[in-house]
Amino acid sequence: MDIFTLGIPNIAIKNIGPKRDPIEIVQATITLDAWDGYLTKRWENGREIADGTITLDFACNSRSLPEDWETQLKAYHYLLEHQHEIRDSIVNSVIENIEYLKGYLDSNDPGVPNITPANSADFDLRASIGPQSLSILEETKDGVAYLEWFLNCTWDVEHGLAATTYHERVIDIDRGETDIWKIFKDNGTLEEEERKSELLFKQAKPKAVKPWWKFW
Repeated sequence: MDIFTLGIPNIAIKNIGPKRDPIEIVQATITLDAWDGYLTKRWENGREIADGTITLDFACNSRSLPEDWETQLKAYHYLLEHQHEIRDSIVNSVIENIEYLKGYLDSNDPGVPNITPANSADFDLRASIGPQSLSILEETKDGVAYLEWFLNCTWDVEHGLAATTYHERVIDIDRGETDIWKIFKDNGTLEEEERKSELLFKQAKPKAVKPWWKFW
């Protein structure tokens, strides 16, 4: 499919991996006004870019069928139209789960927002978190793909935070990465995916281990 007819600004095809076996990805950069003033920055070729743009990765590529792209495009346009509601859901989820998300740190450590029950309702997180990149996943529900957010955060610069959203709902939020099984539970495919996983486990053949004295 010609991805340049999709109407997505700044969309591009990139090849990653070795030259002998390149992997094609489709990527764009977007600006979401809802996140103005937040900690929005990303890295490209080792350079920090703090111009407010966010890297957007698609699960589909130029060889994907139009019907596959349809679920991606619905998620993309929903994101643009409802970005403020999605932002509020993510921010509220961070505030509600801050005790878990800050890990072993406490409120006196550098970069940790001092969120308390008394101030949580109106706490301003703009200086503490912000999107770095965003992926539109291949997993869907009712014809719309899920989104995975990778967020900068001041108390864990290396790993950051990750969140999965569907429409305005936060499905999962965690340190560094999210749990895909929560998507399967949300879209009703959990039992099917568990069966697939169990079947793959049973089909996996254990590697033969040679005696310690054999070198050939």
